[in-house]
Amino acid sequence: MRVTDFPPAALSGLLHGYLSIYSMVRVNPWLEEEYNTLGEIYDRIREIGRVLSNLVKDPSIHVEERVGYVADLMDCYLVYSDMKYVNTALDAAYEILSLENNGKEKEACRTPEMCRMLCSCYYFTNEEECARLAGELVKEWKSERRMIPVEIEWRWVRALEFYNNTMGYEKFSNSQILPFWENIPEIISEDSSLLTLYFDILSAEVYEKMRSR
Repeated sequence: MRVTDFPPAALSGLLHGYLSIYSMVRVNPWLEEEYNTLGEIYDRIREIGRVLSNLVKDPSIHVEERVGYVADLMDCYLVYSDMKYVNTALDAAYEILSLENNGKEKEACRTPEMCRMLCSCYYFTNEEECARLAGELVKEWKSERRMIPVEIEWRWVRALEFYNNTMGYEKFSNSQILPFWENIPEIISEDSSLLTLYFDILSAEVYEKMRSR
C-alpha cells in the first residue's frame, strides 16, 4: 500500500514498525532478503516523513493529534539529510508548547506523544525544561496506571522506553514490550489503524528478541 492510502491515525504504527525493521537490517545486513534493502526501508520512512511534514503544519488539526505527528516526525530522523524533518517538527513543537504556556491547550499535553515530543526537543536542543516536563508526565502516568486499552498501554510503554533512553536511564526490560504480541488476534482486522498497530508490535517483538540473543 502507498503511504498516502493510510489514514493519518495509522501512520505512527506504520512508521515505528519500519523503524524497528530498519534497525534490524542495519545491524544484520543478511536480513535484506526477507525485509528488503536498507535503502528501500529508508525510502519508506522518508515517504511517511513527507506526509507528516504536511500534517504538523495544518492548524485545523486538533492540537493533541498534531503533538503525535510532531513526535513521529522527529522519529523519522535517521541521517543528517533528515534534519529538515527535525527543523519542521521543532517549529511545530514550540508553537504547541507556546499555546500550552499561555493556558490555551493545557490538557492536550498529558499524552504519551507529548512525552516523546518533549524528549525529542530535549535531545535536539538540550533544553532542560523539556526534560523536566517529560519527567512530570512519566511520574503522572506511573502513579495513575489503571486498566486501559492495549493501544494506549502500548503508546505509554513506547514513550517510557524513549524517555529512559533519551535521559540516559536504564532501558526498560524487554518484558515491557514482548507480552504485547499476545494481544494480536489470529485473524487480523482490516482496520488500517489496528493493522499498523500490530505491525509495530510484531516488528518490535522481533527486534527485541534479536537484541537479546
